[in-house]
Amino acid sequence: MKKVEFLIVGNGLAGTLLAFEMLKNKLEFRIVASSEIPRSSEVAAGMFNPLVFKRLTKSWLVDDLFPVMKSTYRKIELLLGQQFLFSKNILKPLSEEEKTLWIQRKAEPEFSKYILSVEDDGPEENLVPAAGYGIVNGSGYLDLKLFLNLADKYFRENGLLIPAVFDFDALNPAEKYFETENVQAAKIVFCEGVRLLENPFFRFVKIVPAKGEVLRIHAPGLSEKYILNKNVFALPVGNQCFKIGSTYDWNDLSVSPTEKGMQQIVEKFEKLVNVDYSILEHVAGIRPTISDRRPVLGAHPVFSNLFVFNGLGTKGVMLAPFFAKEMMNFLMSTDYCLNKEVDVKRFLK
Repeated sequence: MKKVEFLIVGNGLAGTLLAFEMLKNKLEFRIVASSEIPRSSEVAAGMFNPLVFKRLTKSWLVDDLFPVMKSTYRKIELLLGQQFLFSKNILKPLSEEEKTLWIQRKAEPEFSKYILSVEDDGPEENLVPAAGYGIVNGSGYLDLKLFLNLADKYFRENGLLIPAVFDFDALNPAEKYFETENVQAAKIVFCEGVRLLENPFFRFVKIVPAKGEVLRIHAPGLSEKYILNKNVFALPVGNQCFKIGSTYDWNDLSVSPTEKGMQQIVEKFEKLVNVDYSILEHVAGIRPTISDRRPVLGAHPVFSNLFVFNGLGTKGVMLAPFFAKEMMNFLMSTDYCLNKEVDVKRFLK
């Protein structure tokens, strides 16, 4: 029986980034996850964007998140021997009102490094005409499927990944150690995504799951220079292929793609560009969105050996590296003060 300090339940973006933090800190841990359980992280486009377009504000904590995000993924790329983080400017068609606001924001010091320019004319062919075009600097995407598969392979080859479904019936938090698959763990961190809804110890966390659907298309007439974004995104992924999406559905929480979802994406995409294209793939996943749109970190209010790191949502690529470090700091010293906006205690009021 192998004794370890931590067991990480789940190998999506949260669990994987936390595992790399534990590896860096030379902690004894194991990940328990089943390949039979779908990961919403694999379906997501993996984009990161420093701006919130709705009111043209900066994304929450972006100035803190970006340096950690980029340095963390680059270090993991060196470890795994392959690139999966890519920089790519966003091109956003603008209305007259939006154009005025973008020009105003561009002149403000805190926005100037993120707004590269505001153009009168479309910098690329085949775009539906607009009053103007904003170009976002510092954006890009993480190839999530590649990253997670490479990470799985690394952890599996190093004996750190246990391919199993976690058995809650065998969990007694009053015991000194938790036993699973020939491993004894002193502490458990749950990084289960939307499956936290079924976790008997963290049901008080308010998750509002949202289904998202994404298409992968082949569009040889569309430029791969930018990520296009207006009511729908078109993300170049190489070989004249693009991921386009996505949808939000709070009622249908199956992981099956739908005709309705496809039509919603296609209608918005065809209002953005004038190109011929073919659909190659249609996938769906369930986002583990928290009710207040903030991640969840911390310890169980009663059982000090049970922890949660979850709820990264649509901005997970940006949030995961920074908050994996925060979670690591907390696990190393439970006196560490977590940001009140992310502390799981906020759901106990």
